[in-house]
Amino acid sequence: QTKALGSCSGTTAASPQSRMAEEFAVLESSLSDAAKNGNIDHVVALLRDVGRLHHLWQPNASQATAIDKAADACLRKAGDQGGDKGTNEAAATTSDQNTGEETLLKGYMVSSVNEWGADQTRILLITDLCIHRVKFNFSKEEVVSWHTTSLKDILRIEYGNFKAAGSSLTTFFWRRDIEDQQGFRIYTASRDGKKSINDVVSEEVVPALQGEEKEVTPAASAPEEFFREYRALLAEDEPWKEEVFMLEVIAALQAAKQLKGYPFEVRLTKMVKNIPGGIFTMMHNANRRRQHGF
Repeated sequence: QTKALGSCSGTTAASPQSRMAEEFAVLESSLSDAAKNGNIDHVVALLRDVGRLHHLWQPNASQATAIDKAADACLRKAGDQGGDKGTNEAAATTSDQNTGEETLLKGYMVSSVNEWGADQTRILLITDLCIHRVKFNFSKEEVVSWHTTSLKDILRIEYGNFKAAGSSLTTFFWRRDIEDQQGFRIYTASRDGKKSINDVVSEEVVPALQGEEKEVTPAASAPEEFFREYRALLAEDEPWKEEVFMLEVIAALQAAKQLKGYPFEVRLTKMVKNIPGGIFTMMHNANRRRQHGF
C-alpha cells in the first residue's frame, strides 16, 4: 500500500510549505495516472518540469553536467554494484542484462547519510528499474564510484521527520537540529554501505560477550533489514525547502514503483535517528556546509 503524500510539518496557515504540498498533491495524482498507464514519457516530462509548472527542483549548470555524466556511466552499466570502487573496476563487474532498457526518470543532488551519520554529497538517479547513488568529483568533472539498488530489492521506503534517539549525549544536545530535519530511508535486505560502530557492537561484540548459549534460534530471529538515509542537499541553508524536496523525490519513487508494479510500501512516519559518529560527525556536517562550492 502507498499512502498519499502530505505535509509533515502540521502547519495550518497558508505557508509556502502548505501551498507547495497542495501543488505536489496535484503532481502526485498526475504522476500516478501516467505511471499506472505505463506512460513513462509523460512521467519523465512531469518530473523534469521543463515548463516550471510545478516549481520542482532543478539542477544548476554544474549539477546538470554531473547528473548527465553520472547517468551516462551508470545507465550503460545497469545492475552494477560499484560501491566504493573506481569506475574502471566497477565496469568490470557489470552485468549487461539491463543495458539499453533503463529509463532515467530524474536525477537529484542529495545528502546521503553514511554509517557514522555523516552527510555525503551524492547524485541520486531514479530510473524505472533501479536507484543509482553516485559519487562525483566536481573538480575533475568525473564519476568516482556508484552503488546500484534494484527496485525489486527494496523492502519499503519511509519518509518524514526525524526523532532524536535517546541513547546518546549527541542526540540529546542536538535534539532540536535533528528533529527539524526531514528525509527518507530506503530499506533493503542487504547492507547498503559499511557497518557503523553501533552495528559492530550489536552484531559482533554483544554476541561474543553473551557466548554461544545466548544464540537466537533461526525460527526466533527476525529477517534482517538495512536502510540508507537521504536528505535534501544543504537543506540547512533554506530549511523550509527540505520538505517539498523530500515530497518530490517520494513522488518520483512512487511513480517508479507503479510503472513496473513493484510491491514495496511507501509510508509517512517519524524516523528515529542516531548519530553513531557523535560530536565528530556533527562537526564534519557543519564544516561540509561551509566548504560547499556549488
